[in-house]
Amino acid sequence: MVFSASTYENFVSEKSSSQTRLFAPYLGSRDDFDLIIIGSGFGGGVLADDLAERIGQQKRILVLEAGSYLYPTHIYNVCRFPNANVAKNFACKTFSQEGNEGSEDYIHERPQLNFGGRSIWWSGLIPHIQPWELQFFPDKVRQDLQNGLLDKAGASMNESISMGTVAQGIVERFKQGPLAEDFIIAQTPRALHQPYLNPNGTPKEAYFTEPTGVFNTAELLINQVGLSPGVSQGDGPGLHLLLNKFVEGVDQINDGHLKYRVNSTDTIDGKPRSFRAKTVILCGGSIESPKLLQRSPIYSNLAPAVKSLVGNGLTDHPTTSELTSFISHMGDLFIPRHAHAKIILYSKGNKGPNKETRYPFNVEININHEYWHLRENDPSEPGAHNVEGDSRIDFKFSFGNPVYGGNHMDLSAANYVPNMQFRNLSRSSHLADSRFPALAGWHKSVDEIWAVLNEVSYKVCSQFSLNGQPARPAGEAWFGKEGKGFGIGTVHHAACSLRMPFRWTFDREFEPDSVVDEDLQVRGMDGLYVCDMSVMPFSSAANPVRTLAALGLRLSERLAARV
Repeated sequence: MVFSASTYENFVSEKSSSQTRLFAPYLGSRDDFDLIIIGSGFGGGVLADDLAERIGQQKRILVLEAGSYLYPTHIYNVCRFPNANVAKNFACKTFSQEGNEGSEDYIHERPQLNFGGRSIWWSGLIPHIQPWELQFFPDKVRQDLQNGLLDKAGASMNESISMGTVAQGIVERFKQGPLAEDFIIAQTPRALHQPYLNPNGTPKEAYFTEPTGVFNTAELLINQVGLSPGVSQGDGPGLHLLLNKFVEGVDQINDGHLKYRVNSTDTIDGKPRSFRAKTVILCGGSIESPKLLQRSPIYSNLAPAVKSLVGNGLTDHPTTSELTSFISHMGDLFIPRHAHAKIILYSKGNKGPNKETRYPFNVEININHEYWHLRENDPSEPGAHNVEGDSRIDFKFSFGNPVYGGNHMDLSAANYVPNMQFRNLSRSSHLADSRFPALAGWHKSVDEIWAVLNEVSYKVCSQFSLNGQPARPAGEAWFGKEGKGFGIGTVHHAACSLRMPFRWTFDREFEPDSVVDEDLQVRGMDGLYVCDMSVMPFSSAANPVRTLAALGLRLSERLAARV
């Protein structure tokens, strides 16, 4: 079989003149490179950019992307439409499922395959993974992440400072409330450049740089390649980029210092093209990278224990539906309708009397959510936003989740669109019986889980008021009532399908087998690495992008030292 543009339903395969006039693809004649990175999303894009900074003057780096140039930046930097709404128009059917949303086995949403990957569609949120969650990571990785890498990742992604005085006031009042004993309370960090603010959140007196909008890897790679014609026309060192190149497989070779051949198919004209490299890094994501590894000739050289884990254990974090309330004040703080805040309550991981984690979840709070990333590109448009009436608060709970071995992709057949088996996370009984005991040592009934969530929800709401009365969920719609439970689970934060050393539960030892080691190198394959969500040994409560960016920076440092 050979991949074609019609293999994946809704896949975009095109080459626009606007792309080639902005940046040129690699037009050189050489097929040898020091490093080949397969994928341009968060993992591949951050890795490629950092490697270009470290060794781009001496080494040849090639980025291969199966998708096309759709946008040169994040969608929020282009228009005011919600990111999720636009992203659905570009979602590709890269796997099949036998059921539907009501079935026992089902995962929601589809991935986007394009230049920049998910980074041009994502939420822009970069919260911190917490120490209690990092206990699911092997020691070397955990120590590096805690010793500054997560902060470095935030800085590299233009971490935001503040959403303003109302948001700061809400955080300070939460810190004085009953939830502060068990939660670290902060404004949710975003990957959004704010050069007009001082580190303490106050405005600067002078502006010397312009804001860049929401972080994305498309811009990173465009900046490295340079304005067309650019460096990519040559055969020298530097970062080189080729779009519309679907990688069919990776094979081992013995060609001097070159160890691997990467075979690709052009998604526009169907022509094959091969490249050679000393080092190859798979960065296609939790679904594409396992498929690529399994269909590659090198798969036959993997140890049986490693083979058994390829594509197994795709894991997402359980997230509840949102509770909504209407508010006007938080104590003496007036919250006007035009104010906006995103607040996160990170669990401290405090233990209960039986060594269970009391609250193995974060609470994500939105105040007047429609102002999040609002681009006021047409101020005269009526109804762009409503500043009348009461403010609105929406909040939800996001749990962590260890690897769940019951999920897998059927990679046994030579098929680009395998069948996916994914346990539906909306089944609260499954969470109570399996996931929450593994995560936190919880042995609670479903009703007891609702009771914990409602207790915290009551404390959140009670810190706000409307017309002098404590806020309550609209319609008294608490968890456990119809429509208020857990979501199905989606592909966008799914992890663990080519994982590093891992543990099944919070109190077990790490398993002896994994697909990649602590340095993200595929076991038994010198020079072959993975850098995307698939390497995670745990699906964190927080959005995982900061953690992935940190792993990319860590791998870049190691690769730069060895090539």
